[in-house]
Amino acid sequence: MKLVVAGGGTGGHFFPSLALLKEARERKIDTLYVGSLRGIEKSLEAQIPGEKVFLEVYPLRGVGVRDRLKAVKSFVKASLEIRKHAGNASSAIIFGGYASVPTALYALFRGIPLYIHEQNSVPSMTNRTFSLFAKKVFITFEYTRRYFKGKHVIKTGLPVRKELIETKMDKEKAREALGIDPSPPVILFMGGSQGARFINNLAVDFARKTGVKTILLSGTQDHDRIRELAKGVENLFIYPFRTDMGIIYSSTDIAVCRAGAGTLTELSLFGVPAVMIPYPYAAGDHQYYNAKEIEDLGGGLTLRQEEVTTERVIELIDRIINSIEGMITGISSFSTADGSSAILKEIL
Repeated sequence: MKLVVAGGGTGGHFFPSLALLKEARERKIDTLYVGSLRGIEKSLEAQIPGEKVFLEVYPLRGVGVRDRLKAVKSFVKASLEIRKHAGNASSAIIFGGYASVPTALYALFRGIPLYIHEQNSVPSMTNRTFSLFAKKVFITFEYTRRYFKGKHVIKTGLPVRKELIETKMDKEKAREALGIDPSPPVILFMGGSQGARFINNLAVDFARKTGVKTILLSGTQDHDRIRELAKGVENLFIYPFRTDMGIIYSSTDIAVCRAGAGTLTELSLFGVPAVMIPYPYAAGDHQYYNAKEIEDLGGGLTLRQEEVTTERVIELIDRIINSIEGMITGISSFSTADGSSAILKEIL
């Protein structure tokens, strides 16, 4: 068996596909990863196991007519290029985004089974389009089912790298390892893989006003500015990023964050309830619907960005602390650690 896996352009599409690839390779399944030369995946090429190919493809949405035609031509050319590398591939799975389009076309041209994984509550246009031809559609959020009616839709959760799950540890030990007083609470602020100025500013103000131990993952681009802004705030621990996120999640009682599928899945695996501030410009407002599903499970509280004040965030954190056990149960019920295994079981 040879499985073609495509997902890239952004971290949201790439990292779940990477987790699936690693699980497949552990099971001795032959794989081919297909990505874009323009996406985040090219810079992380060394992390991708097995055979890989990066193609020159272009986005279709948000561009003019001429660039759309250029994108369509690139998709067709790239799908033909995949044939040179895929050999006797028996099936293909896409994780969405423009980088997945050539692989979906390749599967259709070859007549091999096409599978889709949708990370977010509101599907991407790529996944909606190709779901019409897919054998099965795998989802992360229950909300997503309404977009794929009549299809064989299976909730698998989001594939997450095993290395993260295996680093879970006792809260006190995690805090000691970070040089933080082990007594609770510890609040984590993070704006996603690139950070977010809005979340960063909020974290500094929160730490300054409350004196609560606060961890901030600022992102590299905003790190110098935010360290200057936070001078004298000794209860704020700022990192541009961390590769050992297990120790960060293990040390945390409550998170204040965006509502991307990867972030919410990882928090659920570590039992960390959250105040969720959805990114207001996410396609289809999908982060809001991601957050609302977590809220409905009792795992967090949602706050629109235009409603945010430091005082309001403090109020919501207090509400979570007062119901912490139930909130931990709620967030933990969202996902499982075997998303990759569930997907491969269905494909096999």
